Amino acid sequence: MRDGLYRADFRTQRGSGSGVVHAQDGKMWGGDAQMYYVGSYTVNGRRITAQVTASRHTQRTIDASVFGLDKVTLTLDGTVHGDAVSCTGRAAEVPGADFGAELTRLSD
Repeated sequence: MRDGLYRADFRTQRGSGSGVVHAQDGKMWGGDAQMYYVGSYTVNGRRITAQVTASRHTQRTIDASVFGLDKVTLTLDGTVHGDAVSCTGRAAEVPGADFGAELTRLSD
């Protein structure tokens, strides 16, 4: 996974969303209209593992997070395909909720 800015498209059984993530030197951070994300990742060959905390920064009644909570910690596992990353994972706070995400590199 190259350092840079990525578009993030994600989904759970509750819904889907999108945002941006900046990845650099094993750290990542980003957000969308209601949540911000902070975490770390490691890449071994084409395999990526990450732990990311998503927390609410804006309270809007019309927006619900894809987990239905204001803060979750995700454990992710995936594959790097050039400038794209595909991963799945779970949030410990929401047992049984599958999470999927696709990252597409936008810029340095």
